[in-house]
Amino acid sequence: MSATSDSLVEKKLRVLIADDTANIRESLSALISHIRGVEVVGMAETGTQALELLRALKPDIATLDIRMPGVNGIKVLETIRREDLNTTVIILTGLDEAEYRRRCFDIGADYFFHKATEFEKVMDVLKERAGKLN
Repeated sequence: MSATSDSLVEKKLRVLIADDTANIRESLSALISHIRGVEVVGMAETGTQALELLRALKPDIATLDIRMPGVNGIKVLETIRREDLNTTVIILTGLDEAEYRRRCFDIGADYFFHKATEFEKVMDVLKERAGKLN
């Protein structure tokens, strides 16, 4: 491709969704599909799957639930930061206690949203980040 045609290719923000609830994964994916410049590159039901996909796909952003079978979202977050995977992390969880929020930010979460009250904020972050790509 020439430099001219490269500039016509829209860069996409690549997102991995990790949540043990299929409805959450599907709802989030459906909402993301309507955001220009953002694509879901993978979905994981467990923390182990999330880590495998993070390493293989190297997404720009990962949404993580805290409660997942096997490796929980906090352990996934710790691994992302320890391995310096260069992924923005959005914790999207039903656990809204201040201790979880504080712990996730201490480990290195970029955002922390409660599923019941802040679900749409994930879309706001993705729209903002995608707008900065092009």
